[in-house]
Amino acid sequence: MIPTLDESLRLIELHRMPGHIFAHSIMVRRVALAIGSSLLASNRDIDLRLVGSSALLHDICKMECIGNGGDHALKGMELLCRYGYPRVGDVVGQHVRLRTLALDEAMVVNYADKRVMHTRVVSLDRRFVDLMARYGTDEGRRERILGHHRVCLQMEDMIVNACNADLEGLEGLNLIPVDQTLDGG
Repeated sequence: MIPTLDESLRLIELHRMPGHIFAHSIMVRRVALAIGSSLLASNRDIDLRLVGSSALLHDICKMECIGNGGDHALKGMELLCRYGYPRVGDVVGQHVRLRTLALDEAMVVNYADKRVMHTRVVSLDRRFVDLMARYGTDEGRRERILGHHRVCLQMEDMIVNACNADLEGLEGLNLIPVDQTLDGG
């Protein structure tokens, strides 16, 4: 089962997602749906409803975990499973680290999240420079960030090869104001 847009928005409100995280999630959803649509047009088996819902809800537990060191992806997965959305929970649970390098909904949302810095679509390099500056506080963390950057570059290659998409063109989504309605209207 996948929550509708209205159900997703109710969950966001119920769990008091702050406006800046909601704005980030809207942009991640746009990027994920653009990538998912390209994959679908290339005859890849991608569920756009799952992509859109998971992207919108991927940071539903982020504020709860800031400061206490909790894993917001795992908490989000557990929360969504309790609400009866295990497929969405599974994708949300992988938006930080993928379990496998399978070209599926989890990869699309994970990659989309890495392309959005706050509310702007940026290159992977720009995003990881920011992640390194904010979270690379010791050698172990820096190595993990660099390792994740390498994995994201692999994901990018897989996506490009699967649908011949111009992923640099995703930055054009920055031209759409974040405060527009979620259905593009």
